[in-house]
Amino acid sequence: MRSLFHSKSFHIQISVILVLSCLIHLSLAAVLAIDYGTEWTKAALVKPGIPLQIVLTKDSKRKEQSVVAFKKQERLYGVDAFNLVALFSVRN
Repeated sequence: MRSLFHSKSFHIQISVILVLSCLIHLSLAAVLAIDYGTEWTKAALVKPGIPLQIVLTKDSKRKEQSVVAFKKQERLYGVDAFNLVALFSVRN
């Protein structure tokens, strides 16, 4: 007499439960989308229960300038980098 644990239907049921539990676990993750443009960078965040949220900058703006600058050991981006470039621009 075969036990319940050795039946084929039992293994199928366990497999379905494991797959469904993995899908439920994956659906609780958040997704961050970043649009790197030539002039502007934008980001959007999708979390469970929130359909779409635009990520705001530290200045509460929806987009950031696509500029990166280095000053000694400091790395700047966005408006701060753009201002640094304007401050230390080289004139010909």
